[in-house]
Amino acid sequence: MLKQLLILTTLCSTYAFSENNHTQLQSNTVEINYKDKNGTSIDLNVGRNLSVKCKQLLIANETFWSGNHAGFDVPEACKATFVTTSGQLSPMIVAEGVETFGELEVLDFIEEMQEDEQMLLVDTRKPLWFEYRTIPSAINISFEYILRPHLFEKEFKIAMKTLGVKGVKKPYDFSKAKTIVLFCNASWCGQSPAMINSLLSFGYPAEKLKWYRGGMASWLNLNMTTTKK
Repeated sequence: MLKQLLILTTLCSTYAFSENNHTQLQSNTVEINYKDKNGTSIDLNVGRNLSVKCKQLLIANETFWSGNHAGFDVPEACKATFVTTSGQLSPMIVAEGVETFGELEVLDFIEEMQEDEQMLLVDTRKPLWFEYRTIPSAINISFEYILRPHLFEKEFKIAMKTLGVKGVKKPYDFSKAKTIVLFCNASWCGQSPAMINSLLSFGYPAEKLKWYRGGMASWLNLNMTTTKK
């Protein structure tokens, strides 16, 4: 049965991406409930925001790679442009033992997180970036608080407590440390990698750290749900 399923999946993938076939857009969504920065409870479906206009786009070079990365006839609802020349590219593996996530893994994590208080999705950017737009259900712990605890003493203590870490200085107690997914702006953003490496230097268990390498750029590029539409 598994072998048949794999064959069917392969055939479907081949069909979807063969020349002159239309896209088969994923409609996977995760139902979540979370509290925003004001403490308001929000029910939301997180997934790809699909326009009817986009469901019949032809998978072809002319559609995806013309002009500014999209064909001139592609509806505005189906394309977006981003700054592509900032920052430095990150490796696929940020640190030994730290798992790298893609969008589907993040979605699965968000879904499981709804029933598990020992899991956190962490936006590591500065507060203004977080407040402007982020992934629903994420909390904000700025990378600066972890990298520079001597400058952000109060914020550092709150952050470590939020992450389930006990103690005010080394050696910290990580027996109740939460499993967290960290992200920042994109694969060119060094904030979440820097925060991950700082946490590791404190003794945070690598298996409890996950890294969403693509960050907000990949999330938005795939038209995923955000806190700002």
